[in-house]
Amino acid sequence: RGFTQDDAHIFCLPEQLQSEIVDVLELTKTILTRFGFNKYELMVSTRPEKSVGSDQIWDDATAALVGALDELGWEYGTDEGGGAFYGPKIDLKIKDAIGRTWQCSTVQCDFNL
Repeated sequence: RGFTQDDAHIFCLPEQLQSEIVDVLELTKTILTRFGFNKYELMVSTRPEKSVGSDQIWDDATAALVGALDELGWEYGTDEGGGAFYGPKIDLKIKDAIGRTWQCSTVQCDFNL
């Protein structure tokens, strides 16, 4: 048996959001690299059809996620409509020793908490 609690919540001002995302992504890279995971894929998952919150909130949250990835110079794709009902996210998928892809880390923006 096992139990894993692997999430954290960061509360910050909107103008701090992109910087906080950059810091979380850098920490994630440090941890994954330490365990030998150097190949991964990043996807920005955007607003699904059924969601809560205004267009402005979603646009701001998505811009912060994309801005953080661009600031780091990391390549990413877009998963149109793949976000959570409450906000967009960055999904990080790692590759194991035999090339299989696994969902590993997620950075989500939730202005609707």
